[in-house]
Amino acid sequence: MTDAPQKLLVIGFDDPLKASEFMLTALRMQKNGQLRLHDAVFIERGEDGNSTVRETQDFTPGRGALGAGMWGLLLGTLLGGPIGGLVGGAAGAGSGALLGKLIDTGIKDGKIAELREAVPPGRTALALLISHLSLADLQNELTRFPGARFVESDLYDAAIHAVRVSLGEIEE
Repeated sequence: MTDAPQKLLVIGFDDPLKASEFMLTALRMQKNGQLRLHDAVFIERGEDGNSTVRETQDFTPGRGALGAGMWGLLLGTLLGGPIGGLVGGAAGAGSGALLGKLIDTGIKDGKIAELREAVPPGRTALALLISHLSLADLQNELTRFPGARFVESDLYDAAIHAVRVSLGEIEE
């Protein structure tokens, strides 16, 4: 497949389990070639207004520090003995953490911060970064999720209209 522009689709659910179920649906659609999923983020907002975020693809500073630190420790020990291992591990962990902080390969952190405020209390949103979308297949799948609501997207206008019709938000 050629590289197509990535588009963001955010759907809100009244139940976190429905959001997880739709994530499984998106994974199945990817397996069947109906879309390509680049990243997914769950934003759950409690009744008290506090929100939690679960990212699926983002390279975090902690993950970068751990991976690079282990490699630095191993290579440093092989090349410089115990002292080299300590220096290599520390340098690797620091550079891995910095790299994790600077690289944002999925849905941008600024957009996630906006969505934390946009999701109403008591609801869960699933943000999907997708490309190569089969709109007809997406419409068919969305009809299986009554109560789901369109939150936002940068899809083209006809696709946004089709999503809203599928969710029952507007009449065709």
